[in-house]
Amino acid sequence: MTKSIGRRGFLTRAGVAGLGLLASRLPLDAQAPDLWTEAAAILRRIKAPVFPNRTFDITRYGAAPDKDATAAIRAAIDACHAAGGGRVVVPKGRFETGALALRSNVNLVIADGATLAFSRDPSGYLPLVLTRFEGVEMMNYSPFIYAFEQQNIGISGGGTLDGQADAGHWWAWRERQLGPNGDRASLTDMAARGVPVAQRVFGACHDLRPVFVQPYRGQNVLIEGVSVVN
Repeated sequence: MTKSIGRRGFLTRAGVAGLGLLASRLPLDAQAPDLWTEAAAILRRIKAPVFPNRTFDITRYGAAPDKDATAAIRAAIDACHAAGGGRVVVPKGRFETGALALRSNVNLVIADGATLAFSRDPSGYLPLVLTRFEGVEMMNYSPFIYAFEQQNIGISGGGTLDGQADAGHWWAWRERQLGPNGDRASLTDMAARGVPVAQRVFGACHDLRPVFVQPYRGQNVLIEGVSVVN
């Protein structure tokens, strides 16, 4: 089941949750701050990214419904970024894709009635990238939508991002990664022993699933309106 909240509601909840954590760490004899004043200050510092008024429809780059549109979508993102930013639009219809890397000043817009369906083939998320699993850095499959050290990026619109996961695809990996000899334990052990991140290599022949959406080490990220399923 999916549930969406407005931008203001999300920011308010995030800000108040953070302040609650701050208050819980205060010494017992410390005077608690005015949390609502602090919340207002946090909200004033949060600025949603603004994108240039340029549109790059993925069908102009060769994308067609119910076919692999990976190359076309990547080309549209690159063209949008090179032009100084704008909107990369996935129009109404179902488009299949592998891993996508957002770039600065690009807003990926999934239009009403559009579905971006992500490949069930793990090879569609290679080569490996710097990512995290449960907060631990490693080299693994690319997230479905990835952005590394990018500024002013967005994923918006009224459409759907479909991971196409089911009992035969992705979900079963969870059971294999658990246990004392599973990849999860192996990664945790590497981190505890201080193994350099570049040597924490997973991906093919391993069972740590790719993340769905991961903006990493970036600033000004907007995710609004889209539904995420499967």
